[in-house]
Amino acid sequence: MAQRPYSAPRSHSRALARLRIKPVLVAFASNPDLWFAIISACWVALLYRHVIGAAFVYDDVTQIQKNPALSSWRSVAEYAHSSVPFNSEFRGVGGSFYRPLFWFSLALDRALWSLRATGFHFTNLALHWANGLLAFLLLRKLRVSLLLSAAVSITWLGLPINSEVVAWVSGRSISLAVLFLLIGLLSADWYVRSNRIVALLCYAIACFSSLLSHEIGILMLPMTCLLLYAADAVRRSWLVLPGVGLAVDAVYLWLRHSAGARLTSGVPVLIEPAITFWKYIAWILLPVRMSIERSTDVPTNNSPMIRAAALIGGLALFFAILRLRNKMPQVAGGLALLYIALVPFCGIVPIYQGMAERYTYLAALGLVLAIVGLLSHLRTWTRSLMLYALILWVFWGVWRLNARVLDWRDEISLYAKSLEATPRSPVLLYNLGVAFAEAGDTSKAADYYQRAIALKPDYTSAIINLGNLFQRQGDYSQSAALYQRAISLDPRDPDAWVDFGNLYLQLALTEQAKNAYEKAIALRPNDVEAIIDLGAVLQRGGDFSAAEQAYRRAIAVDPGQAAAYCDLGALFLQQGNLDVAREQLIKAIEHDSSYALAYFDLGVVYEQTGRRDLAVEMYKKALDIQPDYQHARSNLERVESRP
Repeated sequence: MAQRPYSAPRSHSRALARLRIKPVLVAFASNPDLWFAIISACWVALLYRHVIGAAFVYDDVTQIQKNPALSSWRSVAEYAHSSVPFNSEFRGVGGSFYRPLFWFSLALDRALWSLRATGFHFTNLALHWANGLLAFLLLRKLRVSLLLSAAVSITWLGLPINSEVVAWVSGRSISLAVLFLLIGLLSADWYVRSNRIVALLCYAIACFSSLLSHEIGILMLPMTCLLLYAADAVRRSWLVLPGVGLAVDAVYLWLRHSAGARLTSGVPVLIEPAITFWKYIAWILLPVRMSIERSTDVPTNNSPMIRAAALIGGLALFFAILRLRNKMPQVAGGLALLYIALVPFCGIVPIYQGMAERYTYLAALGLVLAIVGLLSHLRTWTRSLMLYALILWVFWGVWRLNARVLDWRDEISLYAKSLEATPRSPVLLYNLGVAFAEAGDTSKAADYYQRAIALKPDYTSAIINLGNLFQRQGDYSQSAALYQRAISLDPRDPDAWVDFGNLYLQLALTEQAKNAYEKAIALRPNDVEAIIDLGAVLQRGGDFSAAEQAYRRAIAVDPGQAAAYCDLGALFLQQGNLDVAREQLIKAIEHDSSYALAYFDLGVVYEQTGRRDLAVEMYKKALDIQPDYQHARSNLERVESRP
C-alpha cells in the first residue's frame, strides 16, 4: 500500500501562516558571518564599555589634545612627507616614524568629534571589532571550521593584553595597520582563487595602507607567504603576490627615507631576543600586571643558562611548527603567525621603546589559534580537561580586562597600576608627577618628580617640571637652579628656555625673558606658548607693533589657540581700540568657553563702552569659571554699586 506524503495538520499550518516569518529573517538566521559580526560587536562593546567615557591620557595629550596640526587638513597633509620623532625619554634606540594614515585617522576623528575623547575611543573600538571580524572571515576562507574560527576570534577580542591598543587612542596605529593587513590577506586569498587583477590591486592598496599606518605593515610579505602555503597556491600566485608586496615595500621605504624617518642603528644581541620572545608570550598568557610603559622591562644581563634555555625553547618551537604542519595545520599556522608577528619586536629590529604590550596585538591572534587548534585535535579526557582550562582562562581574562579598562578611565590609576608592573620606570613616575600637579597635589607631584630624577639624573622634563613647582611656591632661586641644570644637560630643550623665560618675566626681568623666549622659538619655530609669551614681553615693554605680530603669528600656527586671541584682544584694549579688542576676545571665548580671563577682559571692554549689563554678565561668567578671581569680583562689585 502506497504511503501518502506527510502534511502538517491544518491548525499547525494556520499557526505558521500567522507567524509570517519574513524571508529576510530566514536569510539572517542562515548567515553565520552576519551572526558573528553582531555577536562580536556586542562582545567588544561589553568588554570595553568603560572606555567610552575615558579621557585622553599619556601621549594622547600631545598627539591629539595639544596638536594644532590636526585642526587643519593642510597641516595634516604635512605628515605625508615628514616624519615625527619618537619620544627620546625611553631606554630604546630612538629614531622617528612615518605614519601618515594614522595621523589622517586622528584628524578625521577631530573633524567629526572635535576634541571629545568619546568619539576617538569609539573609533578604536570599531577598529578592534573589525579586526576580529576580518580574522574570523580569513580563517573561514582558509577552511577552518566555523566553530573554531569563532572561538579564536572571540577569545582574541577579549585578551587583556590588547587593552593598550584598544583603550589608548594613540595605540590605534597598530590596530589600523592590522586592519589593512587582514584586508590585504583576504585580497590575496581572493587573487589565489580567481586570478583577478582587481584582487591584486586591492592587495597592493592594502599593503601600502598598512605600511602608512604603522611599521608592522612590513609583516604583510611573510604573512602572504604563510597564506600561500596554507591555501596550497599555484606557482603563479607565489610569483605575483610576493612580487607586488616587494614593490610596495620598496615604494614605502623610499617615501619613508624621503620623509626623514629613521631607526638608529644598533647591533642586536644574538640570544637576548629569545628571552624577550618568551617574556612576550608570558604577558599574553598571564597578564597579572600590565603597564603602559615597558622600556625598563627589556631583558639585560641575564645569565648564560637563562639565555641558552630561552634560545633552545625558541628553536624547539620552530621545529614543532615544521613537524605539525601536516598533522595539525591550525596549530602550526598559529605558531607560525606568532613567530612572524613577534620576532621582529624581540630586538631583531631596533625599537625606540624596547618593549611594549601593544606589540603583541597580532602575535596574540596566532597564539590563540594554536591553543584552540590544539584543543580540536585532542581526544577523550584530555580534550575535556583542556576545554575547561581554556574556558577558565577566558573568563579570568575577561575579569582582568575589565579591571584594566577601569584603570584607563583615570590617569593616576593608570600610571599607579602600571608602576606596580614596572616599578623602576622614570617615565611613569614623571607622569604621576604631572597628574598630581594637575590635580593640585604639589607635595605628591614633587615627590614623584624627585623619584624620577633619582632613577634618571638627566631627565630634563622632570627637572623642568620640578622647577615649575618651586616657581609656583615662590622659591625662585631653587626654580632658577633647576632650569639652569636642565639647560646645562640639554641646551637645545625649548621647554627649559620657555619656563626660564616665564620665571624672568615674573621677576620683571623683561630683557632676559625676551632672550629666553627667542632661544626657545629658534629651537622650535612653531612653539605657540613661546610665541605668545614673547608677545607678552614685547607688550609689557611698549613695543605694541611687535607684540601684535607675535600674537598673529601664534594664531597662524594654531588657529584654535584661545590664549593668542585673548592676548591680542588685551593688546587692543590697552591701546584703546575697543571694537577690535571685543572681536578678538569673542573669538577667544568661541575657541575656549571656559577661559575666565577672556570673559574678564570682555567685561572691561563692555564697561568702558557703557554697556553695564553686558559687563556684569561677563564678570559673573568669569567668576563662575574661577570663583577666586579677585579682579573680576572687585570689578563686578564696582559696576553693580553704581547708581
